[in-house]
Amino acid sequence: MRQYASAGAIVVTTDLRQPRTLLLDQVRVTGERQTVAAKGRLEPGEAPLAAALREVAEEAGLHDVIYAGYLGQQAYRFTDNDGTPAAKTVDWFLFAADDTTALTRGEEGFTTARWIDLDTAGDEASHAGFGEYLRRAADIVSWRQHRPLPFSTLLDRVIRDVADQATAILAEQPDAGVGVCGSAARGDYVEGWSDIDLIGWGLPEASPLIAGLSGMVEEFSACHGIRVSLRLADEHGHDVRSPGPVPDMKLQAALRRVGTDVAVIAGVAPATAPATVELLSSLELLHEHAAHGSTRWSSGRDRDRRLLSIACSTARIIVTNENPDGSLRLPDVVRVLECGWPSSQLGALLGEYDTFRRAGAESADTAAHLARRVPDALTEMIELGGSVIAAHKSPSR
Repeated sequence: MRQYASAGAIVVTTDLRQPRTLLLDQVRVTGERQTVAAKGRLEPGEAPLAAALREVAEEAGLHDVIYAGYLGQQAYRFTDNDGTPAAKTVDWFLFAADDTTALTRGEEGFTTARWIDLDTAGDEASHAGFGEYLRRAADIVSWRQHRPLPFSTLLDRVIRDVADQATAILAEQPDAGVGVCGSAARGDYVEGWSDIDLIGWGLPEASPLIAGLSGMVEEFSACHGIRVSLRLADEHGHDVRSPGPVPDMKLQAALRRVGTDVAVIAGVAPATAPATVELLSSLELLHEHAAHGSTRWSSGRDRDRRLLSIACSTARIIVTNENPDGSLRLPDVVRVLECGWPSSQLGALLGEYDTFRRAGAESADTAAHLARRVPDALTEMIELGGSVIAAHKSPSR
């Protein structure tokens, strides 16, 4: 079966009050008319992010878009023109644009560029499967409309620069790659509060390129005054820079989500994903990390942020235990907790935390109040997690 890899982008306006998205009308060589978003095949050595940016520039004439998030990888099968079975993946990104002057390329059959209300764009698009990615884009935009929270130009600059430098560093490593994860990938990055989290894979443990990638990230952190982190996985999925059970667990969880909510921005995707971990031991590990960290970390905003991050990690492990491919955006995680554990402290806590982030995460008092509730919420989830495991093992099921 032939294998094709493509990347594309849903481009939305930066005006969050009346968001619109770009769709392109095209006449294919077969005469078929369709309405699509900009996308195309990856060129040799090209990562999905670079391909998506290139396709938006080539097919729509938009060169100054802002990286806003990753929408996931679409996969489907079809029959090629010569009758050969084929499979394709499309990595979809979310970009935002101030300038809506789009110019189509007539030589590829594109006839018109149209900006359409985001909520109704699914009715115009030709391919049913594309509607899911429009919905994900709309969810991100809706979340940011609350305050509103504009798309971060700082995040855009850092992701582009990291992608360019990491691509150069990894040029001679055909199995290596770097991905963006966390809020910087999920579309809910909040300047002044969120980290930019990166992961790397496919490098020999003693490779000097590890030092190159690490130095690059440290330079970006110092230059932009933000927290940019990089975890590097060895061939077993262990963290080579920060060894330990918690860093390993978080790194392996991220590696399992490449193509779901972790985007490849340099090099290639990892060949294999680590095995899943046992639920209760993971919860206990995070609870212990929170308990020890709360006495070790400095007081104040950073300590509160770390504790709340652990609470989010706990909830996401619970959700992926139920559905490995489920959405890990915080509003979706809260909905799963409220449905499966309606009286849990963790669900209520993270619901309030999501509201705090949507409002810009500016109130130190609110952050401290939420963080103080984390230990008790984690203790309760360990007890509930044990009950879930026992129920699954019960002979009556």
